[in-house]
Amino acid sequence: MSWAAHQFEIYAVQSHLPSKMRGKISFWGIFLGDFTPDFLSKFWVYGFTINGTRYGADVPHQWHRGFPGMGFTHTLFFGCILTLLIWSWRKNRAFTVGYMLGFAAHALTDINDSVGVMLLFPLLTLNFTSQTWAYAATVDGGKYLDAAAYYSSLGLVMDLFWLVVVLFSWRVLTREYWRTNVVPPDARTWAWFGRWFPERGLLALYRATFFYGLCRMISWSAWARLFASPDDYGEYDVTSRGFPMDLSWTGPYWLDARSLDHVNPWLAYPAALALLALVYVVLSRLWEPMGRREAEARRSRTRSGNGTHVASGDHADA
Repeated sequence: MSWAAHQFEIYAVQSHLPSKMRGKISFWGIFLGDFTPDFLSKFWVYGFTINGTRYGADVPHQWHRGFPGMGFTHTLFFGCILTLLIWSWRKNRAFTVGYMLGFAAHALTDINDSVGVMLLFPLLTLNFTSQTWAYAATVDGGKYLDAAAYYSSLGLVMDLFWLVVVLFSWRVLTREYWRTNVVPPDARTWAWFGRWFPERGLLALYRATFFYGLCRMISWSAWARLFASPDDYGEYDVTSRGFPMDLSWTGPYWLDARSLDHVNPWLAYPAALALLALVYVVLSRLWEPMGRREAEARRSRTRSGNGTHVASGDHADA
């Protein structure tokens, strides 16, 4: 799984939209789409303890990414279903397209750990994984061992990659970009927040996910390197304070990488890139038809609202 990469990729998606979508895609749609997969599945991966009794998945990686399990929450198929439901509900093009882009970013990024995701579900329940770093969520280790392994491996490089992508697109974090590209598609939402916060507060809210990811990356990396006690998390070939860094493929060496049945790892990146291109092509082709349908739905709601007001007025006159 990825950590701060999921926060940074929200801004990467926002700053790399097709030209006809710039300034017209909901930031909150991208945010919620990226947030959904782990929100629906990860709480049971780590589990929780009450009065000495642990509640959670017996095999965390199977629950998180497998089938049977909640692995379908990390599939484009499930993302498409949720996107269609959102579109059917409000006919809001900006939010719907943003949601699908955010969901796709999260699902496709997660091919990198040793478990991967079911990219072709439900046609195929085998996972696609590049095995770049070890999936490390375990019953005994919980989130701490998971963080230690991630930030002692190429997982840290993944976070840094997405951070660099955002920094090269630094304008996405500026006040001017927020005013001209982020606020208009979500005008009502920002106006609602504006009841309680001045513009500086709204801008801080927009940037909050980025800085949360940055602080998360720095703090967990420092903890894993300098303060963690490996003896607390099982029997590993580690004797010093702090977990050793290991940038070898499928590292770190001191942890057994979890895995599920999967296709040849060489297929992971070509498949993910092909699906990402397909998502962008399909959404681009649907962009104008969705705009026309949204306008029709808006006119219909306006007519219905006017009809209700007229009827109410006639009843009052009577």
